[in-house]
Amino acid sequence: MTDSHEYVYESHRSWEQETSFNDVLAEQLRRAPYLLASALIHVLIGFIVAGFMLLTKEETEVHTITAQPPPPPPEVEEEEPPPPPPEEEVVEEPVIQEAEIEETTEQEMLEETGDPDFTSDSPFEADQSNNAVGLGGGAGGKYGGRGGRGGRRGRTKTDQAVADALKWLHDHQAPIGFWDSDEFMLYDKYPDKPPSDGKGNPAVDVGLTGLALLAFLGNGNTLASGPYRETVGKGIGWLRENQRDDGLFGDEVGNPTLYNHAIAAMAVGEATYFAKQPPPLKKSLKKAVSVILNAQVPYAAWRYSLVPNGECDSSITGWMVFALKTAEDNKIPIDKAAFEGAKEWFRTMEDPNTGRIGYAWGEGGGGPGSLPSRPAYLMDKFPADKSESLTAVGLLCRIFMTDTDKVKRWEDHPNYEMMKKNADLIAAKLPRWDSDGSIDMYYWYYGTFAMNQWGGQHWKKWEKAISEALIPNQRREDKEDNFFGSWDPVGAWGEEGGRVYSTAICALILEVYYRYAQILGAR
Repeated sequence: MTDSHEYVYESHRSWEQETSFNDVLAEQLRRAPYLLASALIHVLIGFIVAGFMLLTKEETEVHTITAQPPPPPPEVEEEEPPPPPPEEEVVEEPVIQEAEIEETTEQEMLEETGDPDFTSDSPFEADQSNNAVGLGGGAGGKYGGRGGRGGRRGRTKTDQAVADALKWLHDHQAPIGFWDSDEFMLYDKYPDKPPSDGKGNPAVDVGLTGLALLAFLGNGNTLASGPYRETVGKGIGWLRENQRDDGLFGDEVGNPTLYNHAIAAMAVGEATYFAKQPPPLKKSLKKAVSVILNAQVPYAAWRYSLVPNGECDSSITGWMVFALKTAEDNKIPIDKAAFEGAKEWFRTMEDPNTGRIGYAWGEGGGGPGSLPSRPAYLMDKFPADKSESLTAVGLLCRIFMTDTDKVKRWEDHPNYEMMKKNADLIAAKLPRWDSDGSIDMYYWYYGTFAMNQWGGQHWKKWEKAISEALIPNQRREDKEDNFFGSWDPVGAWGEEGGRVYSTAICALILEVYYRYAQILGAR
């Protein structure tokens, strides 16, 4: 028994049994189907998981590539502020580029002023292009059809003469904007040719600048348009820079002070009338008007003093009336008493028998019906009896002070009989360019505008005479010299104003057709 139990016990101690390679191999082969199936299952699961992960990655990459960034927030457009009003400096200090303006001028003359050799039987032709009636009539309003014969330039020798005069004035404007009465020749364009001559009195630079500007404005050049708009801008800017705080243009220079002021005020007034943005200019004009009204002798007129002292004269009163009328055209209220005083003054200065309007009372004045004033040293050279300048001043002022609501024809004017005598006297003393002392451009200026307004045979006679006096005597010898387009200062006031004065005032005379509209229409 004992041997048997020991055997059994020993047979169950498997670790003590020796296992051969064949036994192990046999055992592995027995289990192989199960291991193989397990391996295949794990491989299949691995493929499934790997494929799922790969698919998920591709989708993520695709989405990452094609996704668009969120759009930026819409820009909020700020409301554009309104444009600021034009600064005064644009008017006061316009910049001129010489090359550009000369090119423009040349084009203007070729295309709009016609052939300089154009001839006509009547240089001052009688066809009145502007038939405007009254102060507000016509395309140009009170100031006519600016630019030449109702707008068409270059049809007559007169238009060409104006164009050449303006070219000369443009060439002789100082770079800072004014016209220098005694040193204008510094701006001659042809240094290899004789310098221009004809010096004036430097005390009248302000008035000369105003007169030259009126010539440019009268031909349709404004601050904004025209071939000489920069010339006008520089000139107006200079006047405003030289306006004192109390409104006076320029300095006090004795007798010329209020002449200078009135003419400068007219120029600023016309520039204001045609300006698109006039407030800065209008402010200057209002201040200038205050000076004029403060200088008027109550119930009468004006002379040299800024503070009324009882003295008046017909010459300076004419400029004052036109300065105030220009301001009135710009909607600046003017007390009717100012015009009533001027009317009364001319009434007291007229000779009821001849119709002549005198210069002034007192020493050197001559009283009612007296002859025009002359510098004492020029009385022999320019006899006063060859001029009716003050009669022309009085008549033109009466015409422009006419109440056109009440007067529709001259025969209905309350002063018609005296005005007719004025007109008869002027028409009897026609312009002549003669060395006998007949040349008086100041008289011709007022006479031309008065006769043109009066019309009829008076104007026809005057028109022929003024054309014969001015057109042939304009300097036209050589286009490339320093005189071409100007007039020699050989008149009664030539020594005072010089070549700038004579050229500017003659240009204004030739602009009579379109500078002012007819107050009561052509007769």
